[in-house]
Amino acid sequence: MRILRKVFDFYIKSSIHVAFAVYCLLEITVFSNRLNAIDYFSICVFFGTVLGYNFLKYFAVFRRGNFRSNTYFAILGVSFLAGIGFLISFYFLNYSIQKLILISGFLVLIYPFMRKYGWLKLFLVSFVVTFITVYIPFQTVKWLPIEFYLSLIQRFFLLTSLLIPFEIMDSKIDDKSLNTLPQLMGVDSTKLFGILLVIPFIVLEFLKLHPSYLVLPIGIITVTLINFTELDRNKYYTSFWVESVPVFWWFWLFLFF
Repeated sequence: MRILRKVFDFYIKSSIHVAFAVYCLLEITVFSNRLNAIDYFSICVFFGTVLGYNFLKYFAVFRRGNFRSNTYFAILGVSFLAGIGFLISFYFLNYSIQKLILISGFLVLIYPFMRKYGWLKLFLVSFVVTFITVYIPFQTVKWLPIEFYLSLIQRFFLLTSLLIPFEIMDSKIDDKSLNTLPQLMGVDSTKLFGILLVIPFIVLEFLKLHPSYLVLPIGIITVTLINFTELDRNKYYTSFWVESVPVFWWFWLFLFF
């Protein structure tokens, strides 16, 4: 049991779970909008997410060489392998797609400099993931349909909502000078803000030519997770359950459609 717990912890800490969630968001866009998949792009996104998240989370540790346990060495190894996987898949992509990925990579690199603008970094993360999982997949379409614009707004709202539990739980350790949403608005108002964003996420779906009723359970789950977010919640509440929402969505999409 302890071994399974360690494996699960490493799965979370090495950013494999969040990478799978981002991969699922990409596949949801492709499947729901009947788009042509871009060869090697989903692989590139998965490995790039592992590499990018680990860079943001562990850059200070890697730079100082301050490894406190074998876990950090293992994460460094996973990051190295993810970097190789990213470079190989990136090489086979079309040049126009490569440029778009480099733009998203640049936005990831400036994230650490946005930390002093706590409320802004929340929207930066939502924007980057929306750009990768909605904007780029639609580049296979010559004339962008209304679904493209609706999906962009939907995804940005949903991601911002899903990041609210992280903002709230991190507020207990965030420096007061960061001006995060919970610090500026209070926990209850921040929850309300996240919940209200779910409404247009659901409503906009029914403006599409082929709406999916799966937005309803996804919206309900998101609202529930936000509502029950507390400062003393277990770390897995956000790092596993909240990040699993896109995974559930992807699973149900392929199961019922």
